[in-house]
Amino acid sequence: MESQLGFYSQRNNPFMQDDDEVSRLPGVSDPEQTFAEITRGEFNDYVRDFEQFELDAIERAQNDTSLIDAAREDSTQAGQIAGQVAQRNLSRYGGQLTPAQQQQQSASLQRSTALGSIQALSDARIAQREANQALLADLIDIGQGVNRASQRQLGSAAADANARSQAYRNAKAQSQAQTYQTVGSLASAAILAAFV
Repeated sequence: MESQLGFYSQRNNPFMQDDDEVSRLPGVSDPEQTFAEITRGEFNDYVRDFEQFELDAIERAQNDTSLIDAAREDSTQAGQIAGQVAQRNLSRYGGQLTPAQQQQQSASLQRSTALGSIQALSDARIAQREANQALLADLIDIGQGVNRASQRQLGSAAADANARSQAYRNAKAQSQAQTYQTVGSLASAAILAAFV
């Protein structure tokens, strides 16, 4: 049983392969150029895959009126439903309204519908503004997060470039000093050999 599991884990497991994927990656001779190509590729991926989505989200955050439109539609339907309920109740209970009562009921229904529509639209406008502002705030927060991460990476890259430059200058100065020391040692040896 154990040998069968060992066979399975080595031969059939897609996560355990005999050859190393990292070893197939090409060598990097110019890290700065490679980093520039990776950065350019990531930007192209962003433009291709996410830019239009982001622009659409910004447009929606600035101009979306879907809650207000739905409230208009719902309030109209609510008025019609309330009128139908009143008619159904009258027919169900067999009541008869005088023309004055019918006129009063109609006026009352119209007032209720108008007030309900005004309240629904007012609430929808407030909710729409809050939803749009929340979406815009989320987009701004995402953008600022990307900007902060980019600034950190640029700062790190600049610090690395400065460290490489400083290491190069130090190595160059050390090599020059070592060369002078070697030349001085050879000159001293030559002078000593001449006197001996």
